[in-house]
Amino acid sequence: MAEGSYETNQENVKKKRKMPLAVQILLRLIGTAAVLIYLISQWDLFFKPAPELYLTFVPPLQNQRGMIFWALVLLTLASGAEAVWVNVLKKGKRETRYAFDSPLAVAATFAVIFVNAVLSFYEVELINNYYINEVMEFRYHVLGWFITFFIYLILVFLTNSLSMGMTIGNWLFLVWALVNYFVLRFRGVPFQWIDFGSMRTGMSVSGNYTYTFTWQMVTCLVLTCAVTGFYIHARVWHNFGRTAGKVGSRVISAALIFSFWGLIFQTDFLEGQGIWLRDWQPWYTYRLFGMESGFFAFAKASYPEAPDSYSKEHVKEIISNSENESKGASANESLDVPENVICIMDEAFSDFSIYPNFKADQEVLPYLNSLTGSENFQDGRMLVSVKGGTTANTEYEFLTGNSCVISPQTVVYNSFIKEDQFSLARILKAQGYDAIALHPYGKYGWNRQMVYPRMGFDDFLTIDNDFQGAAKVRDFVSDKADFERLIDYVKNKKRGQKLFLFNITMQNHSAYNNPSLASTIHVPDFNGENKGQAEQYLTLTHMTDEALKELIDYFSGLDEKTLIVFWGDHQPQIGDDFWEYCLGKDSMSDLDIEEQELTYETRYFIWANYDIPEKQDQVLSANYLSSYLMTLTGLTRSGYQNFLLQQRQTIPAMNSYGYLGTDGAMHAWGSDSAGKEETRMLDDYECLIYNELTGGSGRDESFFGVQ
Repeated sequence: MAEGSYETNQENVKKKRKMPLAVQILLRLIGTAAVLIYLISQWDLFFKPAPELYLTFVPPLQNQRGMIFWALVLLTLASGAEAVWVNVLKKGKRETRYAFDSPLAVAATFAVIFVNAVLSFYEVELINNYYINEVMEFRYHVLGWFITFFIYLILVFLTNSLSMGMTIGNWLFLVWALVNYFVLRFRGVPFQWIDFGSMRTGMSVSGNYTYTFTWQMVTCLVLTCAVTGFYIHARVWHNFGRTAGKVGSRVISAALIFSFWGLIFQTDFLEGQGIWLRDWQPWYTYRLFGMESGFFAFAKASYPEAPDSYSKEHVKEIISNSENESKGASANESLDVPENVICIMDEAFSDFSIYPNFKADQEVLPYLNSLTGSENFQDGRMLVSVKGGTTANTEYEFLTGNSCVISPQTVVYNSFIKEDQFSLARILKAQGYDAIALHPYGKYGWNRQMVYPRMGFDDFLTIDNDFQGAAKVRDFVSDKADFERLIDYVKNKKRGQKLFLFNITMQNHSAYNNPSLASTIHVPDFNGENKGQAEQYLTLTHMTDEALKELIDYFSGLDEKTLIVFWGDHQPQIGDDFWEYCLGKDSMSDLDIEEQELTYETRYFIWANYDIPEKQDQVLSANYLSSYLMTLTGLTRSGYQNFLLQQRQTIPAMNSYGYLGTDGAMHAWGSDSAGKEETRMLDDYECLIYNELTGGSGRDESFFGVQ
């Protein structure tokens, strides 16, 4: 008998029916009533005046909320009526249909899936993207339709059921949209691929938040209930009925999964569509290109590309050569071991005296300059891989020794840190220190609440709980108040406790146009559009200089040996006209490699209240700084830190774009001026970085860490 014949199907229905018809009808009516009651309970969201949130923009359909409410009521009633029609008028005698039993059925099935995919795409964007009509080009609407369509096809063939696959898919997209909305709201970063590695942590803190639904969410929830109700009533529970067809359906699903994975992750398809990543604000990418396109674009970026020469055997060879060259160099036992190691990365702190044309009406950093050449003090310029923002990458380079050269356009914290990493925190913890991070801002910035435990930190103090009452400059906790909190932590520690304190400040964060702060430092020779911003920034760094005096004065009188390392994460975000003035250039596009790298320089210093060698005007880079500071202590260094110190003999400083050679000149990576030995060393370095990031349990713990 034919596969989809009425008699066979009715026989199957009789065998599979497990509950009385009346009970089925009652349950479906109860479901319809529950949806209506819920919808009516959200009346205010649809009919009260728009909340203040909406005064700065007009979300799609904002002015049609009342019409949408009544449309949802009718749709819910229609879904319930369809259930009655199926189960009462037809008395349950409706054959189980096959989605692909005829050419007409095939065409109808694909049409239904595509229409539903378009609907789901707009549900997702309605919840998450208020600006879709203003910022998203139509071609990215179409791209979103087909990504959604592809996922629906995978589910339909995987389940061998149109009804089941589409039901699962509709709820999947709704939940995905809701999760993205609340994750973005609570931590400022949308839901990303790497968050799957943090599900347990995320679930453990999810109960600490208040979840408030919007009218968009209610709309999509009711719509999903109605649509999935239709699929259930349609009873298209099979694509194919025979065994061969069932197996074939799963094979098709596997082929679709493989094709989708290959297209997204093994090619530059999304990049070819014009999708680009704003790593410091992933939500912006989601908004421009759609939540799904943004999600998969960041997912692809979360896998660093292996260097061409990479292999586990090659990594073992690099490690072996490094260990042979550095035998006996893991520690200097003649040096003191500090009880407190304090590392301060100061937001946007830099010294503009490096620029040939810059001149202020007074000294910007008088106290710091007065320390140059003093006892137990070292300072100089530091090369970083970012400018104007992306603080987390300088932080990552310092803590791990890994340069961002392997993926300069990616925020490592947001994309790559999926498992435990080796870091300065772990190295010091292995030698008896408690590792504490302090940051007078929200804990979710740059995904730190997820990253720091993987870096080995024991605790993370943030503005949420640990800087109550701290004085602010503009809208940020002042460096003075920040340093006072750091001092308090040292004062209140347990007797004999060894501390590693890693502090990221906020005072000097952009933007620099806040009228609450009057500028006290001026640049008389500059009259460009960004003069006010430049002078406010200089005033802020002058305040940091004053706060540093109080910090050093306190620890100078402390009887515990304390080592302080201080540096700026990047230069500030100020308009190009100011940088053109500083460099004496007509356009920023006219810079040579030396001038370009100048814009990636900040200042650092190392100070101790006990004897360390004095040094000045030394150029370092963020990836070397933590290894270098270990040479000023009697602490044991890791094999990887020794590798970095060896590399520094040939490449004294570097960032993602170039390096300082032993000839004193800057060279761009890959340029004709880059030396063969430097290029070979960079290749070895990239192999080690890739191995440390992705090697998991296969990494050499004795090399990257300290036993």
